Amino acid sequence: MAAQGSSAQGSSQPTESNAIESGLPSLLVQGVVAALVACVGEIIIAPIYAAIAHLAVVPWAMVACLLAVAYTYIVGFALLWAAESLSHGVKNPKAVPFVYGGVGLFGFGAWGVFVLPAMVNSFSGPQGLAAMSTGQIVATAFNCAVIGFAAFVIARIAYPKLAMRRGAVYGIGAVTVALALLGLFFATRMYGVLY
Repeated sequence: MAAQGSSAQGSSQPTESNAIESGLPSLLVQGVVAALVACVGEIIIAPIYAAIAHLAVVPWAMVACLLAVAYTYIVGFALLWAAESLSHGVKNPKAVPFVYGGVGLFGFGAWGVFVLPAMVNSFSGPQGLAAMSTGQIVATAFNCAVIGFAAFVIARIAYPKLAMRRGAVYGIGAVTVALALLGLFFATRMYGVLY
């Protein structure tokens, strides 16, 4: 009798999977977290690219944050979906964040080859500066790949903790959008001066 009572109490307790199922969608939570981590990562490495394009650090940091947030909210959701699909076959739950990290590494590494150098060159070209060298592009790809890896690993790890915290997720989303809008403001101002 006591065993039945304790098992009934145990089944009424919400499990982690039940809590997640009744929480926010995984792609939404992970996308918002990945966008914030990518934005912070780009702000940290902004002085490198600001020096290449002879730009002030703060405006470039906000433009880089805009690019990171836009990429995460546009391409990143597809990458997160791919990571989720790939992780279904993983037997060890501790390895799942690294599957996500691998997808983020390749996705953001490609972004670091094609998108970020094009943006830097669009600022340096009108000033008569040389385009980014192959070595600089490789370094950019490496930096972005590391940021992508970290963003996706942290997004996967944070999901169970944030799935039920709607206010926190919406707050993080609002911060990323605000930073991206600030980046858009600086980008239009800088392009207005250069072009």
